Amino acid sequence: MTDPIDATWLSGDAYDALRAADFQLFCDAAATDLAAPVPTCPEWDVTGLCDHLARVYQGRGHVIAHGTFLDQDDFLTRATDDDPIGWVQRWSDELDRALLDRPDDAPTLTFVPEATTVHFWRRRMALETLVHRTDAELAVGAVSVMDDVQSADGIDELLWFFSHPDNDEAEQTDGIAATSTVELTDGARSWFVSLGDGASSWSRAGGSPDVTVRGSAPALLLAASGRDLDGIGTDRFGVAPLVVEGDGAAYGRLLDRLGAF
Repeated sequence: MTDPIDATWLSGDAYDALRAADFQLFCDAAATDLAAPVPTCPEWDVTGLCDHLARVYQGRGHVIAHGTFLDQDDFLTRATDDDPIGWVQRWSDELDRALLDRPDDAPTLTFVPEATTVHFWRRRMALETLVHRTDAELAVGAVSVMDDVQSADGIDELLWFFSHPDNDEAEQTDGIAATSTVELTDGARSWFVSLGDGASSWSRAGGSPDVTVRGSAPALLLAASGRDLDGIGTDRFGVAPLVVEGDGAAYGRLLDRLGAF
């Protein structure tokens, strides 16, 4: 990551507010049709998406409250006759309680060695909720407007995780010897991603990229997160199509690597 951790992040209160707003949109969409298939997550319907988000909230609330990761066998699962929306709401409330009265700099355990404060989880949960509420809304209709600043922050986070040196080496290997540089830009911000066989990195400034991908921050985040803008239709996501200038294969390489990650 180019900037020190926290340097460009929003405040914890801002993340909590964004998560609350997006979670309400998630629940509103889920209430429309729990059986609707989720095009961006083909293995799930909306009920499955509720169960997934509930599991995420349950696990993260536990680590914040107890300082240990919840063992896989210890997660509670929804009973067949339990309401999926009530289930995910239960764990959203538990996450809120875990975060209550904890300042951003409170120590915690995370899956990133250099991230050691609750601020990390506030950001992570806001961004998780943003992407999954778009999945839920897409399943039942059109996607609401995504916050531009939050979406750009989501790209920062995704590229940070993607290029982290602790990643499994197999996830960074694609058998292509040449180095590719991809610029993602929304006009106000740019992300230069360098891809080599066995390594990746990113920065906010760069030289001459092999390809430049232009679009809004929400569109760039959706694409980088594996959402098929072209196949599903950008109009359903409420974003304009991305413009690819240069070596399309280099951009495809980035998407493939992100998908493998």
